[in-house]
Amino acid sequence: MRDVAGFATQKLPTDMTTVPLRVRRRRNRWVIPSALVMVLLVVIVVAIRQIGAEDWRTGCTEFTPAPEEAPGLQDARTALLDVGHDPVLSMEILDLDTCVTALSWKNELAHPTASVVKLLIALDLLQRTPSNSEAVRNDVTAMLSRSDDAVASRLWQEAGGPAIVTRQAQALGLTHTRPPAAAGRWGSTMMSASDVSRVYRHIAGSLDAEDRALLTSAMGEAPRTAADGFDQHFGVPDGVPGATWAVKQGWGSADGRRVLHSTGFVKLGHVYAVTLLSSWRQDVDLAAASAALTKAAGAVRAAMS
Repeated sequence: MRDVAGFATQKLPTDMTTVPLRVRRRRNRWVIPSALVMVLLVVIVVAIRQIGAEDWRTGCTEFTPAPEEAPGLQDARTALLDVGHDPVLSMEILDLDTCVTALSWKNELAHPTASVVKLLIALDLLQRTPSNSEAVRNDVTAMLSRSDDAVASRLWQEAGGPAIVTRQAQALGLTHTRPPAAAGRWGSTMMSASDVSRVYRHIAGSLDAEDRALLTSAMGEAPRTAADGFDQHFGVPDGVPGATWAVKQGWGSADGRRVLHSTGFVKLGHVYAVTLLSSWRQDVDLAAASAALTKAAGAVRAAMS
């Protein structure tokens, strides 16, 4: 039965009143296939990453020389010298907005790279693969963000080991870079601060936007604790608070030296490519060395103004 308002009614027992019941109308619903949702999410993530990659884009092809006594240089040197244990420091900072070398110190001295060589492994991988498959993206991200040594070792072996360094040195014009003497020890690859800077110039200036987005996103998401458990926020991340960064750190032992490097992109108003390479005698306290490089990074902030 229906009441005067057009609602269906239900006859209840005599001790209860009659309650109107609304008639539900079926609504049309759009169903989006889950596969399409996944595709849309991937497109959105890639677009966001590519927009972020433009933060590290430069049009500079040449850089003016650094001043002889750049702000913060002496304080950075003192920070390492105070630790003792025969410290060796090389530095270079490029202003990617003004095409100026903001700071340079022993920039042609070659050091064992430790994990910084993973930049060359990643670039070589991207050049050898026709597209950035999920497997490639995962490998690059793990190697550059968490600094996963197992991934680096597998890619190193698959691509010919020392031949990776030779190919990239030729392609990028790296004049102080050479492969390790022992083919399997990728961390003993030798590079200078000026060569590491040139790698960052290539990433920021010449690399395809999609590849640049992949590399810088991984570097910008580097967690404090690396895959091997080491605190990789020494140097730039802890030493330059308030900055936006995308870094590739290096640590370990090579050729009888304790190695600590802090390298990458830093945004402090302008965008900079920062390279801080350091090593000590093997008996140095690692926590003290890490603190010294962090203090040095804080000192050279004065050159990034």
